[in-house]
Amino acid sequence: VNYSVPLATAASFLVHNITVTVTHTSGLHRKAAALKESGLPGFIGVIDYNDGHRKDFFNRNPDGSISGRHFLDGSPHAEFTAKKPPQSLPREVLRWLQSLDLSYSVKNAKRDFTNGFLVAEILSRYYPNDISMHTFENGTKASCRNDNWEQLFRFFKKRDIPIGRLDFEPVSLSITGAAQTLIIKLYTVLTGRTVPVFVVQDLPQDDHVQIRKDDTSVEQMQVPSPQPEEPQADDTSKGQDAYRVFEVARQSRPVERSAPQTVAERPEAVPLEIAEANRRTLTKNVAQLRAQQSQIQQAHMQKSRVATSMSGRKSSAGTEAGPSTPALGYVGAAKPAIDVMRPVVANVLQENARVMKSLDPRKDVVVSFMELCRTLVPEAMSTRVFDDLSNQAVTLADTMLKNPAEFYKVWTLYAPALVEFTESSPVFESVVHFFKRIGVIMGEVDPVLTQQLITDVGLPSLAPLLVDSAGKREPLCDLIYTYTQTQVLSRLGILRGLRDAIDDTPVYIACLSHFVPLEMKDELLDEALLAHYRYYAMVALQCPQPRIRVAGLAILVTVTASSEEHADSVVSLLPSFTGLVHDSWWEVKAQLILLAAQLLSHLAVMQAPSADETSVEALLQVVSHLFSAPDTSKIVLQVGLCGLVTSLKHYPSLLPNYVSALLRQPAAFRLRLLQSAPKGDDAYAVLPPRRVVYVRGTSSRFYEERCICEHWPAVAVARTLAEQAEESKLEHFEPEHLEVFTACLPEPEVDLSEEWLAVFEKVKAYVFVALIDPALHMGAREVVKRFWLCRPQSAALKAIDASKRTLLQMLRINYGDTGHARVQEDELLDLLREMRDAGGAIAAMLQSVVDNFREAHNVEFQRSRLDALFE
Repeated sequence: VNYSVPLATAASFLVHNITVTVTHTSGLHRKAAALKESGLPGFIGVIDYNDGHRKDFFNRNPDGSISGRHFLDGSPHAEFTAKKPPQSLPREVLRWLQSLDLSYSVKNAKRDFTNGFLVAEILSRYYPNDISMHTFENGTKASCRNDNWEQLFRFFKKRDIPIGRLDFEPVSLSITGAAQTLIIKLYTVLTGRTVPVFVVQDLPQDDHVQIRKDDTSVEQMQVPSPQPEEPQADDTSKGQDAYRVFEVARQSRPVERSAPQTVAERPEAVPLEIAEANRRTLTKNVAQLRAQQSQIQQAHMQKSRVATSMSGRKSSAGTEAGPSTPALGYVGAAKPAIDVMRPVVANVLQENARVMKSLDPRKDVVVSFMELCRTLVPEAMSTRVFDDLSNQAVTLADTMLKNPAEFYKVWTLYAPALVEFTESSPVFESVVHFFKRIGVIMGEVDPVLTQQLITDVGLPSLAPLLVDSAGKREPLCDLIYTYTQTQVLSRLGILRGLRDAIDDTPVYIACLSHFVPLEMKDELLDEALLAHYRYYAMVALQCPQPRIRVAGLAILVTVTASSEEHADSVVSLLPSFTGLVHDSWWEVKAQLILLAAQLLSHLAVMQAPSADETSVEALLQVVSHLFSAPDTSKIVLQVGLCGLVTSLKHYPSLLPNYVSALLRQPAAFRLRLLQSAPKGDDAYAVLPPRRVVYVRGTSSRFYEERCICEHWPAVAVARTLAEQAEESKLEHFEPEHLEVFTACLPEPEVDLSEEWLAVFEKVKAYVFVALIDPALHMGAREVVKRFWLCRPQSAALKAIDASKRTLLQMLRINYGDTGHARVQEDELLDLLREMRDAGGAIAAMLQSVVDNFREAHNVEFQRSRLDALFE
C-alpha cells in the first residue's frame, strides 16, 4: 500500500499492493510490514506502522477505497479514507495533454512526470511569463529532479496554487499512482473542470447467479479473508466484480429460442417476375480482369482530378485556380515512408555499437533513433542521418503524394527535432533542409495538396516554436514558404493561417519581417500583399517592444528596396518613423538609418521634384543626428556607413558627418570596411556584401557589410578628410586618417586627375611627417610613391615639384634635436634609394633637396648618412 498525504480527518491516501509507504505532515517517510488481518471487530484489515504506537484499521468501500480509523497507543485518533490510486490518466486529461503540444507525448505517467520537466512545460502554456523552460533540465539524475521540483514549488507558492511537497514528492519518488493523481489535480486547477468518476453500481443478487465466495481481497491488497462467523463476510457482495457482471448478463438471456412466427400473405402484393440471366463467356482470366479494372479506375480518378483543378474554384488554401479541397493523393501503391527511411537510418547507426545497443528492440529503428537523437546519438551522426534522408526525398515525396497520411507520420516523427536542437546546431539545419527538400519536390507535382498539408499539419506544430524561439523564425519561415504556392492569394492564405495559429500579433509581425524578403525574391509584392505588410509595419512602430519596432522598420526597408513604386508608398509614411531617431534601442536606430539610406537613394534616382525636398531634408536630418550624436552605437555607425556609401555622390552634404563617423569607428570595424577581399581573375568585379550579426543572440538580425572603397566618391572623401584636418588644425595624421586616405587612392594603373593633385597639396605636410613616424611610415611611404610615380607624367612632375620644400622640412625634423620618436634611418634611406633609382625628375629632385639640406642645415646633415645617396 502506498499513500502519501498527512494523517487527518477525511484525508485521501494512495493505496495498492502489500507494502505501505506513509508520508507524515512532518515529511517523514516510513515503510510498514505487509497488511495483517484485523483482530478488532468491525474491521477487516490493519496497517501496522511497526513503531508500537500507531495502527490503521480499515474496511473496504463499494467504490474500491478503504476507510477506517487511525489508532494511537490503542485509542482512536482520527478517521481516514484511502482511495485506490489511478493506474492511468482519464481520457479527458489525455486529450488535454495532447492539446498542449508538449515536447514529447505521455506514454508512462509514472516515468514521464518523475523529473518535473513535463509539469513545468504544462505550466508554461498557462504562465509563459513566469515559467522559462531553459531553466529546467530534462534529465534523470536526482539533482536534476530536485532542482526542477524546487523551482516548481516556489512557483506554486508565488501563484497560490494548492500543490505542495506532499503532492509532488511521491511523484519524484516514482510512487505508483502519484503522478496520475498530481496531473488530475493540476488539470482541475488550470482548467477549472473536474474529472468525472464513473462507478458501476452493484447488481442485485439473483438466486440463479453463482457468486464466488473467495473474493475477500481489498482490490488486490491480499488481505486474508475473515472467519466465516464474522459478519464482514457479506462485504464480498459489494464491489465491482467483472465476473459477476458477466454472469448476470449471461443468465438474463433467454434459454430457449422463441417459436417462429408465420408471415401473413398480402393478397394485394404484385408478384415479382425475375428474368432469366444470360450467360456470357469470359475470354480473360481473373488476373487480367483485375488489371483492366485497376486501369479504368486510375484513368477515371486522373480525369476527375484534372476536371476539378480546371474548374476554377478557389481552394481553402487560397489558390487562384485550383480545387476547393486538396486531392487525397494519386492512385497507386505507395511504399510506407517508414520502410523507405528504415534502411537509411539503420545504415548510419550501425557504425556506432553503443548507439545500436541502446536502441529499443521493441520499437522501429527510426522511432528509437528519434528518442535517442537528443541525448545519446552523436550530433555528427544525426546530421548524417538527415542528410541521407534528404537524398531519399524524391521517394518520400512520391509516397506522401499518393498517401498524404504518410506526410503526417513523417512530420510528427521528425518535427520534435526542430524543438530540441538549437538554431545553431547542424542537426537543426539538416532537419530544416530535409523538410524543405520534400516541400520543393511535392510542390512541383501537386502544389495545392502541398500547401494544404503544411497548413493542416505543419502550422499547428510550428506556431508555438515561432513564439518561443526567436532565433529559429527565419529558417522556419523559409520552410513554410517552401510548401506554399508562388501566388498572391496562396501567400495571403498561408499568412492568415499562420496568424490564427500564432494568435500573438508581435510574434506574427516578427515573422512577417522574415517573409517579406521572400515575397520580394518571388516578385509577388502586389497591392494586396503590400497593404498587408504596410499595415502590420505601422502597427509595429507603435509597439512598446523594441524588437517588434525593429521588425516593422525591417519590413519597410525591404519594401523600399523591392521597387520604385513601393518606395514611394514608404516615403508617404515618413512622419510615422522619423521620431524613432530618439529611440534608446540600438537596433531600432540601425534599421532607421538603413531605411533612410534606402529612401535617399530612391529619391536621388527618381530625381524627386521640389515637392519632395521636404522629405529629403527630413531624411538628411535623421542621418545627421545619428552620425553626430555622441551616444550612437558603433554598430549603428557601421550599418549607416555601409548603407549610405552609395548616396554620397548624390548628397555631398553627408560627407563631413560620414568621414567623421568613419574616423571614430574602432580599428577592427573600420578595417572591415576599407579592406577589399581578393577578387580572383576578375580584378574589376564588385564583390557581394557580407552578411554579419553584430550581437550574438536569438533576435539580432543580419546586416550587410561591404567594402565602401568600391562605392564611394574617392576624391570627394579624400578632399573632405583634408579639409577637416585643416579646419581642426591637426598637428599630424593619426593611423585612422592615413588608413582612410590610403583607401581613397586609386589603383596605380589609373591616371590621377588635377583634383587629386589639389588634394595632395592639402595633405602633403601630414604625409611627409608620417614618413618619420614609426607607426605611420609604411602607409605614408605608399602615398608618396603613389603620387611621385603616378600617371600621366605631367601629374607626377607636379607632385614631385610640390614635394621639395616639404621633404626638406621633414629631413630637418628627423635629424634635429626634437626628442620625438623617429623611424629607423635605414627604412627612410631605403625609400629614398628606391626613388633615386627610378631616375628622371625624381632623382634630380632628391639630389637638389639633399644639397640644400647640406648647405642650410649642415649640423643636422652631419648626423645623417644622406651623403651616401649620391656618391
